[in-house]
Amino acid sequence: MSTLAAVPCAVPEAVWLTPDQQARLLAVTSAVTGAVRLLAEDPGTAITHGLLARLCAVLDHAARPDTTG
Repeated sequence: MSTLAAVPCAVPEAVWLTPDQQARLLAVTSAVTGAVRLLAEDPGTAITHGLLARLCAVLDHAARPDTTG
């Protein structure tokens, strides 16, 4: 809970989102930014060592349907 408590400070414009949704938003933006950086710096290593697949897994998890109602 202490980790999620910091999220509204990181996304102050998104107060209508639940803490879970804000965490998902941060995960997506971080994964997208990280994927671009990985592919720009060393695309071969990013793909062959599974780094890009890990970032895609974060995106997949963050995009799961919201079950909070």
